Amino acid sequence: MQKSNQKVFLIFNTACIGDILINNALCQNIKHFYPDSKIVFIVNPLYRDVALYQKDVDDVVCFDRKKDNTLKGWIKFLYNFPYKNPYASFVIYANDRNLIFSKLLGAKHVVSHAKGLLSLLHTKEQYKMNEYEHIKDKSSALIEPLTGKSIKDLPIVYEPGIVDTPIVKTIAELVLKNDVIGLCPFSNFILKDMPVELSVEIIERLSKSGRKVILLGAGSVARNYAANIKKHGCIDFIDLVDATDFRELAVILKNIKALISVDTGTMHFANAVGCPVVDVFYYYPSKINVVKSWAPDSNLYNAVTISDNQTADNILANLDLLLSKRRVKVG
Repeated sequence: MQKSNQKVFLIFNTACIGDILINNALCQNIKHFYPDSKIVFIVNPLYRDVALYQKDVDDVVCFDRKKDNTLKGWIKFLYNFPYKNPYASFVIYANDRNLIFSKLLGAKHVVSHAKGLLSLLHTKEQYKMNEYEHIKDKSSALIEPLTGKSIKDLPIVYEPGIVDTPIVKTIAELVLKNDVIGLCPFSNFILKDMPVELSVEIIERLSKSGRKVILLGAGSVARNYAANIKKHGCIDFIDLVDATDFRELAVILKNIKALISVDTGTMHFANAVGCPVVDVFYYYPSKINVVKSWAPDSNLYNAVTISDNQTADNILANLDLLLSKRRVKVG
């Protein structure tokens, strides 16, 4: 329930997992500058738990961009929205629909990454583009026009709470007896993915060294990738593709020894729960420097980024180096 005179901040981000998680630094900055505020995240229903269990998020409202992106759906969403006339609305990625929602909901301040004509939907506090390079900082800086102060450089934090499900118990028992390494070598964009042959080599070498490997991910791309690994004769791993929900994934990542991952949502989940990460970036056509924009900051997380020499030797050497360090406590 909203308190009397409590400032309500909306964060509109109807994108995917990593995009939502990376905005947690914005949530924490809001609470830093406005301790008594209420932070409401607007996301797709599929990603409700990705937003809800972030540090400093107070409530989540869902908008189904596939089912309700019609005039009727818009009217229904706006009519039922429980936080009318919020103090501020931050619209991530300059989404025109979400900017319009912010205006129609009566937000006193509307700030986004929008440029050109879309920037006319802003209120007078214009966001200064390109002062920050990392996506986390670009989003956090949306609050700067309201405060007039520089943002705090904070790690993203996900707090899944107690999850006592069969899959979590199974992995917990495995962790008690083994060094468990997570592997997420695929994403939603094939040019970011690790070659299957490289994944096979990593799994086989980790297994020979006495460590257990769990394959993490979800969806058709993940299922096909797992099948291809097995077609190469590699079966010495635990296939958890499509086996976990978001909170279960977070708890598993929190408890395992480390994660090897490409640039995807699972990597950000690992950062957010304090799991050591070797993140492997591959170059692909883009207008941005992907590593500088998305790679985890080693000053904030126990993480190392590999953006060239993506060989099993280099990846595993960096894994051993990472595990020789103490975990970084997040939150």
